[in-house]
Amino acid sequence: MDFVPPPLWLEKLLKFDLKERCHVYSVCIDNYYCIDCKCNRLCYRCDHDHINHNTLLIFKYDGQSVVLVSEVAEYINISNIIIEDCDGDKVLFLESKGNPSVSRCEACLISDGLPIKFCSIACKFKIYSINFTEKSK
Repeated sequence: MDFVPPPLWLEKLLKFDLKERCHVYSVCIDNYYCIDCKCNRLCYRCDHDHINHNTLLIFKYDGQSVVLVSEVAEYINISNIIIEDCDGDKVLFLESKGNPSVSRCEACLISDGLPIKFCSIACKFKIYSINFTEKSK
């Protein structure tokens, strides 16, 4: 299996403090990330400058940042990542869930015996990035 490094926009998104709110309107909870501009998170009030851009909705579920499977699957391979149900929407965690009773993950070494390899997008690409680096040596 060939490992592919994460796209640059994803690396930048995962380096942001995912607890921050919109950089213009700090009161907004639901935020967007512009893939095309690789810019800070946006909210529904300021995303008009990015109307024709590829954006991802980022919101909180169980206290952590998630993205909709229907949106992010267009841009990255989400296979082997645990998909959660959030009020009828399928979501993926951006960062490690870090809860050993909930998931099994090769990156953060938490387990419950599920056949899924990763608990979040960050964990999948952390492993994939390491493998890609090792293969290219």
